[in-house]
Amino acid sequence: MDFTQIISQIRSLVSKAGGVEMSFGQPTKVNDMHIIPVARTAFGFGAGGGSSPHKSKKSAAKKPDAVDESQQEKPNPPDSATDADANMGGGGGGGMRTEPIGIYTIKGDVVKFHPVIGIKEILALIAIVSVFTIRIMKQKRKGK
Repeated sequence: MDFTQIISQIRSLVSKAGGVEMSFGQPTKVNDMHIIPVARTAFGFGAGGGSSPHKSKKSAAKKPDAVDESQQEKPNPPDSATDADANMGGGGGGGMRTEPIGIYTIKGDVVKFHPVIGIKEILALIAIVSVFTIRIMKQKRKGK
C-alpha cells in the first residue's frame, strides 16, 4: 500500500469519527430528564516513510583519484531484488484517549453540569486535607 493511501485512510477515519461526537455521547431520556455524557478526548497519529538505499560512510568519504580506465573496476549490474529491498520504508501508528468528565442534565428549561470525580481528584483532596491537618496539629502543640 502506498504511503499517500495510508494517510488518506487515516484522514477519512478521523473525519468520520471526529467532531462533537467524540466528546459528547448520545442523549438518553430518563423520565422527563435528558442526560448527555461528556468526555475529554485526545488523539494523535504519526507516520513515516523512506525510499533511498543505504550509503556506507566509507564510500561517501572516499573520493576517487585520477585512474586510467584500465584500472577502474566496472560496476556490477544492479540486482533488482536488492534494489527493491533497499528502496523501501514505511511505518505509522496512532492512539486515542478518552476520559469522562461529567454529564449534562436537561430538565425542562434548566441545564446543569455534573462533574465526574475521578481517583486523581480524590487523592488530591486527601493530600490537601492531610497537609492542613498536620499544620493545625503542629500549631496546637506549639501553643501548649
